[in-house]
Amino acid sequence: MNNQESIIYVNMLGGFSISIGDKIIIDQNNQAKKPWSLLEYLIIFRDRDIPVEELMDLFWKDDASNNPAGALKTLMFRVRKLLEPLGYPTHELVVQNRKTYGWTKEFTTVCDTDRFEELCLRTENTLLGEDDLLSVCLEAFGLYKGNFLPKSEWESWVIPIHTHYHNLYRKLVHRTLILLDKRKDFPSIIDVCQKAITIDPYVEDAHYYLIYALFQSGNQMKAMEHYQRVTDMFYNEFSITPSVQFKELYKVISDKKHGITMDLGTIQETLLEGNSDSGAFFCEPSVFKDIYQLETRGSERTGDSVFLCLLTISNLKGELLKPAVQARAMDELGESIRNSLRRGDVYTRYSVSQYLMLLPTATYENGEMVLKRIVQTFKKEYSRKDLSITYSLQSIAPVPAGSKAKTKEASDVTR
Repeated sequence: MNNQESIIYVNMLGGFSISIGDKIIIDQNNQAKKPWSLLEYLIIFRDRDIPVEELMDLFWKDDASNNPAGALKTLMFRVRKLLEPLGYPTHELVVQNRKTYGWTKEFTTVCDTDRFEELCLRTENTLLGEDDLLSVCLEAFGLYKGNFLPKSEWESWVIPIHTHYHNLYRKLVHRTLILLDKRKDFPSIIDVCQKAITIDPYVEDAHYYLIYALFQSGNQMKAMEHYQRVTDMFYNEFSITPSVQFKELYKVISDKKHGITMDLGTIQETLLEGNSDSGAFFCEPSVFKDIYQLETRGSERTGDSVFLCLLTISNLKGELLKPAVQARAMDELGESIRNSLRRGDVYTRYSVSQYLMLLPTATYENGEMVLKRIVQTFKKEYSRKDLSITYSLQSIAPVPAGSKAKTKEASDVTR
């Protein structure tokens, strides 16, 4: 190997490849998995000679092979065949001693994971200025082209390493977005978020900043569409309740800044946009919170009874349903609420498995009748024997000193 080809470059983030000079080998979909997995293992633990027993235990622990030592020799032969296109003697890349195998220590091996981790550690340097810190963050972000060894992600030895790099990546995304937000660099925020979401759709930070950046860039409609898509995804696909911060974002992106106008008719038209839907009024939790506080103030003044009601769907043990069942059941329950309540009533999705409602009614009994009607409507459309609906209601009226708020709970198991 000449001086220009004295470094072996290995990529492991987003895929696996090895290059020497202008020659490269890449893990292709149509190639056998086990030789690639063994090669990956040798390179990851290249700082030591790996005992034959360790490799046999790793790759044939659950295998019925009568001759794991022979199987390992065959597999190592296949590994060396993979390396042949690099144009270098393969026995000098994969080194064999009497009872060990190891990756070459004669030449320098540079892995993208090492550089990525080094840069992530540098971002924690409190002495760096913001410009330098952002530069380091963006370089590290560019290196993370995907998760660690994605084609081997379920291998027991890959999982903890994947978790380590993925945790570094999540912290990096958060730190990068904060720095970009300070600069109000919304186009860069959008670019970073879109890439981060492609790699990991669970990163709420990325969705939050993407929605906010779209709104600040003048794309309010896209921001609203992405907000709704993400909340549906969290609820229905991931069975996750979005954070309070994320829900509060709705109030920001739904705000419309107006110039001065003296025409009340125009103002009324704007206020009534989207008010043509029939049935009860569905709103985001942040809006529901404002309405609840307004109703509380009103009841203090008038003494009228308003009840806060909670409907919860679960299995018979009180646990969350399977995601697909949960999504369908919650959609049906939402429709039942909308169609069973009056047009002036308000409800919201409170969590993965719960809805909240405000019911202006005189008594607990009347409120309970409404909840039972909702459950009956739901059961007509969606009846499962393994599903339970629990409901509770409580007056939001001020509680006299020395007494406790009265709450009524009931459960209705669909049969």
